[in-house]
Amino acid sequence: MKQFVFILIMVSFAASLVCCSSSVSSVRRNPEEKDGMVVIPEGKFRMGLDAGEINARSAHNVRLNTYMMDKYEVPAAEFARFLNEKGNPEDRYFSQDNYSTIIKESSAYVPRKGFENFPANNVSWFGAYAFCQWKGKRLPTEAEWEKAARDNDGRIYPWGSSPPDDLKARFNQKWEEKGLNVMVQVDALPGGASYYGLYNMAGNVWEWVDDWFKRDYCMYCPEKNKCFPCREGTPCDYCPAERPDTGNFKVMRGGSWYEEPGEYTIRSVYRYWLDPEDRFLNTGFRCAK
Repeated sequence: MKQFVFILIMVSFAASLVCCSSSVSSVRRNPEEKDGMVVIPEGKFRMGLDAGEINARSAHNVRLNTYMMDKYEVPAAEFARFLNEKGNPEDRYFSQDNYSTIIKESSAYVPRKGFENFPANNVSWFGAYAFCQWKGKRLPTEAEWEKAARDNDGRIYPWGSSPPDDLKARFNQKWEEKGLNVMVQVDALPGGASYYGLYNMAGNVWEWVDDWFKRDYCMYCPEKNKCFPCREGTPCDYCPAERPDTGNFKVMRGGSWYEEPGEYTIRSVYRYWLDPEDRFLNTGFRCAK
């Protein structure tokens, strides 16, 4: 049994976001869907921020080819099927406890009754990576995740720039009051869907992505001297030139049910990091292709 909740240690955050505007609408596209995945079209978008949380600096242009993302977070029932087929070597992929939406009965993993369509939680990065491979998919990159969440209009949250509420995101929940109902089903809260129609990209569970973590985007640059102005909060189109191929931590995106009101952790630019072996009652994922 876990003895603690995944507690976020925050650094100071500037309240104003110069790249974002409260006038950003919640208008969404009607993209093509295939087998539960949304097609995100090729194109350039502006990733990150020029001010505020240092881990999100600096704003820079990223061009992505067409790709697909799961419309929903991976649910408990589907992840249980994966565990039953592929196993859980040395419990590396997943941990069962009183906080998990999946349990083991006899020799089989099953979703808890009534929570089949809730997010698979207590999943490590290795479990998320292996599941996506099993499905013929992969984990999204940071850039892919952020574009799917906010596209290119400077919105703060997946739905736009209006403040979060209970109809848009699952956050500010207390485990001792609701237990597993701190989460919602993966297809709940359509009012919080992203520009491309993806659900629960803010709150519910943190989502693993493929990338290794670096402190800020300037650290991705092979020529640091050209990227140094990023650290002063000035616009930077040079970095990141490449994604890091080594590191100690993997990136997570989107925040979870645990975040308090006003927490900037459910904003679409926010980046968090964990050891890829870690797994908690608010860590889940979705796949890309």
